[in-house]
Amino acid sequence: MSWLRRLSRDRSSKNEQDFKMPARPTSFADQQSPPYKDTQYASTYNSQDRLGSSYRPTTAPQSESQHYNALPIQRPQEGSNTATAHNTPPSSMAQAPDPLTRAFNEAVRPYLDKIDRLEAEIEEKNLDIQQLEEERADMYAWIDKRGLRADVPPSIAAAMNHNDTTSAQTLAHHLDRKMTILNHDLHRLQDSLSSHLPTSTFTTTLATLLPAIESLSLLPNGPPLAFELLIKLGGNLNSHGGEDGYNNDGDIASRAEFYSRLDETMVDVVRRRLEKGSEEDGPWYVGKDVKRLEKTGGFLRSKIGLQTYFPRSLDVMRYEVKRSEGGVNGRHGSP
Repeated sequence: MSWLRRLSRDRSSKNEQDFKMPARPTSFADQQSPPYKDTQYASTYNSQDRLGSSYRPTTAPQSESQHYNALPIQRPQEGSNTATAHNTPPSSMAQAPDPLTRAFNEAVRPYLDKIDRLEAEIEEKNLDIQQLEEERADMYAWIDKRGLRADVPPSIAAAMNHNDTTSAQTLAHHLDRKMTILNHDLHRLQDSLSSHLPTSTFTTTLATLLPAIESLSLLPNGPPLAFELLIKLGGNLNSHGGEDGYNNDGDIASRAEFYSRLDETMVDVVRRRLEKGSEEDGPWYVGKDVKRLEKTGGFLRSKIGLQTYFPRSLDVMRYEVKRSEGGVNGRHGSP
């Protein structure tokens, strides 16, 4: 407490004057403040604080070792478009399109809308077409399942045969089935009567198959199948009637007329078959079929008095055999 008594004695003394404050040093680094004792100055907090702040430098110099904590100064990189980035307006302040562009967009908008409507209509039409194609396939399957391809109209038959590699086989199978059904119905009708049916009834019924056989000969791989069906059709006619019916002049004339129609159709079938050059089952040995037809014709001549049996067709086939004579195993030779 001695320092407090000295402090009160110093304040009560009137003769003593305060020590003159020295001038502020020019540089904190060149000159240090001299040590002062507490007995020479007033020791109040405010005076001491003012005294210390007067001698405290405003900015203390930093040593080189203290620079590692300082943040680096970021400078714009070379080539960076700083001015452009600062001058870019926000999206909300983007410049509106010029009048020419706006007028063009308004002019083409009706056409773009029309294009969208047309595309939607095309998509709907494609769906309708797909549905119709599925229905058509179901209808064709229903017809083939019941063996009715030979009875459909020509336009539907042409559509069914289009791009169908098995159309000839399918049509030939249906014609053969229909021919068997007709032959069975005619036999049943003949058995139900006390007298035999006129031959004209049989020829008229069987002649309904000739247009379908001609259509079969126009299909790929159709001529060989049509050739066999014509021979079978003539054999079905020969299976009807009795000895009395065979000797009837009207029956003989009807049979001759029917075989004449068969021969006309057979000539076209033979020519188409020869034009094909090659068949699915290999080359056509014409001589073998010539012998078969000659043998059948001789039997019918002796049995029912049929004088001609595919005469023009045999002439075409014999000519082809003579033309290809010497090629026994050739394309149209005889085995």
